[in-house]
Amino acid sequence: MRTALRFTAMGVLVFGTVFWLFGGPHLGWTKTQVPVSLKDPVTELEYTEWRSNFVPGVDFLGGCVLLSALIGAAGWLIPQRRRPSTQAPA
Repeated sequence: MRTALRFTAMGVLVFGTVFWLFGGPHLGWTKTQVPVSLKDPVTELEYTEWRSNFVPGVDFLGGCVLLSALIGAAGWLIPQRRRPSTQAPA
């Protein structure tokens, strides 16, 4: 059980970091909408339109690190199983 929790903690940390890096690492807060500049074909004026797009920020990365630390701490706090002795009693 301890080993499974430790591997799970490591997996959460690696997955969160990779998702943050390849999802467009944003050093601010997580965004759910991004501005897109468009040009009106008739008047040729530029305007901003907001589109739904998830961009993970440092709060997402921090949440993954915190969750990983909590799972890893649970792995350290669970008592280790005692294996039965294979020696014959004297």
